[in-house]
Amino acid sequence: MSNVEDLIQRVIQQTNLSRADIIKMIEEKKKELLFVNDIAAIHILAKDLGVPLKKPELKKAPSLTIKKLKSMDAGLTGINITGVVFRVYNPFEFQREGNKGIFTPIMLHDGTDRIKVLLWGNMSRYITDKRVERGTIITIKQAYTRMGRNGQLEVHLGDRGLLEIDTEIDNSKFPDPEDEIVELDKLDNEMEEIDTRGIVVKIGTRRVFNRKDNTQGSVTNVTLKGKAKLIRMAFWDSRSETPFDFLRGDKVLIQGARVSINRDGNPELHATRTTSITKEGHEVLPEIEEKRIIQEDLSYQTPVIKKIKELSDRDELVTLVSRKGPVEEEKEFKRADGTQGTLKRALIFDETGIIPLVIWGDKIVSFDSLDDGPIEIKGLKVIISRYQNLEVHTTNFTEFNQLDTSTIGDEPPLIDIQDLTSQFNLVAVQGVVLEISEIREFNRTDGSTGKVASMTIQDTSDELRIVAWDENVEKLENIREKDLKYVKIFFGRVREQNEGIELHLTHLSHIRSSSRIPVSLRNIELGNQGDKDSEIKKSVIGEFNYIKKQLSELSESEDGTLIEVIGKMVRVFQTTPYYYSCGECWKKAENKSDGWYCPQHGKTETQLRMRLTGILDDGTGTIRVTFFGISAEIITGMSNKSLKVLLEKGSSEDQIFEAVQKEVEGKTVLIQGRVQIQTQEYLGETMNQQELFVNRINIPDPKVLTNELLMELQKT
Repeated sequence: MSNVEDLIQRVIQQTNLSRADIIKMIEEKKKELLFVNDIAAIHILAKDLGVPLKKPELKKAPSLTIKKLKSMDAGLTGINITGVVFRVYNPFEFQREGNKGIFTPIMLHDGTDRIKVLLWGNMSRYITDKRVERGTIITIKQAYTRMGRNGQLEVHLGDRGLLEIDTEIDNSKFPDPEDEIVELDKLDNEMEEIDTRGIVVKIGTRRVFNRKDNTQGSVTNVTLKGKAKLIRMAFWDSRSETPFDFLRGDKVLIQGARVSINRDGNPELHATRTTSITKEGHEVLPEIEEKRIIQEDLSYQTPVIKKIKELSDRDELVTLVSRKGPVEEEKEFKRADGTQGTLKRALIFDETGIIPLVIWGDKIVSFDSLDDGPIEIKGLKVIISRYQNLEVHTTNFTEFNQLDTSTIGDEPPLIDIQDLTSQFNLVAVQGVVLEISEIREFNRTDGSTGKVASMTIQDTSDELRIVAWDENVEKLENIREKDLKYVKIFFGRVREQNEGIELHLTHLSHIRSSSRIPVSLRNIELGNQGDKDSEIKKSVIGEFNYIKKQLSELSESEDGTLIEVIGKMVRVFQTTPYYYSCGECWKKAENKSDGWYCPQHGKTETQLRMRLTGILDDGTGTIRVTFFGISAEIITGMSNKSLKVLLEKGSSEDQIFEAVQKEVEGKTVLIQGRVQIQTQEYLGETMNQQELFVNRINIPDPKVLTNELLMELQKT
């Protein structure tokens, strides 16, 4: 008969209950108490029913010290140990086979050594009920040993064991747990897991992020005050909500925190799943508390001088050397306590990037007194905005200093278009204007009317679509009306759309435009084709980061590679060589009974856009190649304007295709583009096919090609 069944029979003998009734009551008790097993539930039920159950006789076990125990193997049973609780960890709940479980680790020291003890199930109640705390002397009986996840021997105590609190034992034989407390000011890189005390100075916002493996993580940073230093403590994932149980000024005892050295070489704390943090009191912190502490330890807490590109949300206090960009008007706001406050937003930049700056309260006057020259800003706080971008905010100890000299130029650094990613927020770019759309008005869901326009530019690396909304459309309209060819765009906001990266103009963005194109961009097709279709053929490839390759050198798995190749168009696929695109995003629009519709922007004004697909042969191999927009216009010799004229005159799609085919097939072209693997369904099977998407195209002079070929032959 099992131990469980034996206990059930004892209850049946002393009550009028049936076995089925008792089992039902046991299950109800387990649901009520969550973390008890069958044996514990029967004992609790028997106590409720007034049924005495004799405790099972414990097997006698030899007296072992922890030091001696650590020299033995795992798998020992019947272990009895008396010691002082050195550390109490956080209870850890888990799910196993649909059932909830719990355990609480403690660190026990018997005067010879210390060992981690795991209290399972009902034994955890000694900790959660605060009957056992740091410094309590206990005896555990009928425990067993296992090897822990870190390879260290552990003692485990389940519901069949016993835990007794000893109040009459001479505690002089045990060490004092208080001696193990490490001061926050004395953390170093040789420490691993420690106990410490501190005062909560600041609780950061909880940040959610995506890891490289596409899993989601979260973190909340807390700033703790020691005697003279501020130390950051990070709470990750399941522990990221823990800091919000505390307030600024709370005195806390932290047990089992992990010490780590950050990338600036300073120590910080990290909470693990079992790190315990307990409130021990509260201290009212004055407004200037953080400033005072930092000034007391300049060697450690002086804000680090950084470049804007180097900033991260893990930075607490930084110093930036920068210049002013556009500045907004001062704004008033009401705090939660009903008082009024003021703030001003600005953009600042250095030679590495641009970042928003928020100036609070009395710091506004100091900021406004600065001129447009280089400035040093000390004591800035780095935060993540509600748009998940980095910002810097002034603090009580922020200082502004005007500098006489600096390596920072008068303008933000220009970023190559090909380098733009969603990691950027605000940037400056330059380029040759390829095309500018007309302003389109649309109705919003709230009944208001909006405006939108777009411009496409190109630098020596790639093309970029610039989008302007509402009052910002005038910035593009001025360029279009004056037929300007070159632009520099400052403080544009990067946005990632389905079609790729775009740059959106804000009220702080500004554009410098000119009819003259810099020498470095002269080799780019100007985009303004004018009335002479022959000018389309003048595009010349500049210096780009493309790899010269023969098609035979492409591996079947090559995907995303930028290549440059010269070949002959041997075939054009008979498809419609144009389509109607959304005026906002260039996606193909659908013609319905009441107008054209974009899958993203709804009813829209369309633009005629050329598209052509065919086969390129370079003499070593062939590849499917697709031309869009300006590249399609160049190879066909047909501008959007001339195509529109043909359609208005009634030319059919077949007639237009025949003209395109006659112009394109047999033409030698120099192409720079991206190789991509396209997946297609054919006769019920999935097939992968490489395709070359054209970024730039040149119609080379036959004489130049001949000379280059002769030079290559002479080299070989």
